[in-house]
Amino acid sequence: MGEVYRQLAFVSSVLGGFAISFFGVMLTTPADRRLAPWAAATALAAAIAFVVVALGSTFSAAVVATLPAGATVPAAVARQHRSLSVLFLGAIVVLLTSFAVSGFTRSKRMGIVTMTCAALGSIAVIWVMSPFLS
Repeated sequence: MGEVYRQLAFVSSVLGGFAISFFGVMLTTPADRRLAPWAAATALAAAIAFVVVALGSTFSAAVVATLPAGATVPAAVARQHRSLSVLFLGAIVVLLTSFAVSGFTRSKRMGIVTMTCAALGSIAVIWVMSPFLS
């Protein structure tokens, strides 16, 4: 269980850093692009969610690592795993939403392409993650 928390913390921190970088890029988009603030806001929301998942997973991993051999994971930590997994999944979908919206800052055609890619990516992520949301 500790390795699951460590991996979730690592992946969340990497994706959170990427989301913060994307947020910064969207802030530099010209002000005449009316959807740029929405792309920036969703990137920021994803970054914050990834930070929460990274912190929760890191502290959960620390608790699990200090347990004696054969001990059961405390109930509060075990319950938190599902919440962290759902928040992680939600953060990915919100980040993909940011990508979808950002395409419209260039053109309608690019927006359709990014929206299609983000929708397919969201479906794939939900499909891949659903067995792990226990």
